Amino acid sequence: MIRLLFLLSAAILFSGYTFIGNEILIDSECIKVSDIFEGSEIDENAVCGLDYGQVKIVNRLMSQTLISKYGLKGEEPQEVIFKRKGVLLTEERLRADMKNLLAIMYPDMEIEIEAVRLGRPYYLPENMQYNIDIPRNRFGNISVTLDNGARKYTYSVSIAAYAEGYVAVKSIEKGERLTDKNVKRKKMDLFRARGELLHDIEGYSARTAITAGKIITENMADKVPDAAKGAPVYLLQSEKDEPKAMAGTLLEDAYLNKKVHVVNINSGAIFIGTYVEPKKVLLEKQ
Repeated sequence: MIRLLFLLSAAILFSGYTFIGNEILIDSECIKVSDIFEGSEIDENAVCGLDYGQVKIVNRLMSQTLISKYGLKGEEPQEVIFKRKGVLLTEERLRADMKNLLAIMYPDMEIEIEAVRLGRPYYLPENMQYNIDIPRNRFGNISVTLDNGARKYTYSVSIAAYAEGYVAVKSIEKGERLTDKNVKRKKMDLFRARGELLHDIEGYSARTAITAGKIITENMADKVPDAAKGAPVYLLQSEKDEPKAMAGTLLEDAYLNKKVHVVNINSGAIFIGTYVEPKKVLLEKQ
């Protein structure tokens, strides 16, 4: 009995394979004919496309087909179980990797990973390298895609994100300026926000009527212009000009250091310039 056990152990050790139980571990995504029939020197692929950690059974029918195809005399049909080497991705590792990625994606937010639902085991190469694709600006229950270089799988996770923003403390009418009297800054759950948060209310007014309790987002407010359409302005040919008369009129609302169209009230010519100071437009060179 001792001799028999020794012979069996030697056969496993020196066969050229790595065995785990009755599985043969392989490094490649492909199973070669010589892997199935150890005495064969045929180096062609019999099966390809194995994912990391995937088990593939070569049954008797398939082995008989290979025997016939390659004329393998002396070989008998057999069932052989292969497994591609891989490292199981744990929930703990995935949470840590997602947390690091989310910190880069949202440096100014407080992110919490509330749940990870690994519906099936996922294996990585031995170097543990893989990619995570997290959709941007989506929170709550979302799908993330993992890519280990061989397969892509999608899993469900729950992400909560918190950031400082503004919420209406009373009803705000359309066109009303946003101030500390009608909005309050606080930390909020971004899942409740319908758009990008408005981070500064200085110089903004309500684009539409806003009810009390609403989170203020960029699509709910407009920047109040520094000068309104139709306002008279000085037209400057250079930054050193000191004109004495307002010879221009704004054809649109103007914002400091932004381009604006103006008309010369004397000639009727239309120009493009930059609203550089209150009531002053520096014209582009023609």
